[in-house]
Amino acid sequence: MIITFATQKGGAGKTTLAIAFANYLCQVSNRKVNVFDFDFQKSFYNKWIEDDLLDFPKLYNVEVLGDADEEPFQDLEILFDLRDSEEINIFDLAGTLDEKYSDLLTYSNFIIIPFEYSDVSVKSTLVFKNLLGLLESQAERIFVRSKYDKSYKYLNQPDMDNEISKYGILVNSPVYKRNCLQTIDTRRLTYEQKYSVQKTFNEIIEQINETLQITI
Repeated sequence: MIITFATQKGGAGKTTLAIAFANYLCQVSNRKVNVFDFDFQKSFYNKWIEDDLLDFPKLYNVEVLGDADEEPFQDLEILFDLRDSEEINIFDLAGTLDEKYSDLLTYSNFIIIPFEYSDVSVKSTLVFKNLLGLLESQAERIFVRSKYDKSYKYLNQPDMDNEISKYGILVNSPVYKRNCLQTIDTRRLTYEQKYSVQKTFNEIIEQINETLQITI
């Protein structure tokens, strides 16, 4: 299967959540996890390489896609094979709109879309939602509240939640703003980090299992 982490704008914690999700799956799933860094900044891949200095084994491999003008899915059969595989293939995309992402966004099984309630994030999330509609994306869209501050009252939250719920699944449990997630690595998930994401990720996994009628 293909699970893609994507947004229209950076800064919503997309790569941090992708790392945390990959690590979490390695703890709770028996399926092999593969990661593909499709972001020109290569944040996931660079972190994975940097973590070679840690005294922990690799949980998964990270492959870089999209160097220069490379088009990795000219042969759509490659993409279809990844989508139909029993392995879990996680893609981390750049926070920008780019034509080379079109096929992946169209044929992913799931697109996980982190967002915040800032005006900029709200607008970019709605733009991204509209793009998926134009692409006639077949993916199930899963929206995740990221960097959520439970002590702050977001005045636009009711309207935003109502709008995006029309176009996908809005996960009930947000990922709260936590300092421990800023020090995440690709080799483990500490107790505190796991506690920060467990409810959110369990909801996502439950949705995946229900949609595909499988257990991951």
